[in-house]
Amino acid sequence: MEHKLFLDGTKEKISWIIQTGNQIKKEFRVHPPAYTSGYKMDVKNDEQSKFIALHAGIYWGIGVYAIKDGDTVDVMCDSKKMYDILSSKHKISDQIINDKIHFINLFIEQRKLVVNYHLIDSNKNPASDLIR
Repeated sequence: MEHKLFLDGTKEKISWIIQTGNQIKKEFRVHPPAYTSGYKMDVKNDEQSKFIALHAGIYWGIGVYAIKDGDTVDVMCDSKKMYDILSSKHKISDQIINDKIHFINLFIEQRKLVVNYHLIDSNKNPASDLIR
């Protein structure tokens, strides 16, 4: 099955939309206070938040059985920086982003997902409407 995963994030919130054919699932969450993670998840910028949204969106999608083993997930990135990081598969200096990429890659490997990254215009990101 093929899915489109739209995502967005701010310092305060994350959102994701999973579109499968004509079915659309929309979700958003507020970031918990940093102290609840021992300050490991002290979100400093929107870029970190977008990676958290990607991790949460895939995890949630698997948890509610929207995304199943072997499915194809088209990740729709509205950030060139995020797209470049995901496409290059190189580590960067941001620990939060590196941690999220690590967990995302575990999901991809464990669930045998086919993941494609696409760069989209931020005006065409429906997940933004949930938090902005």
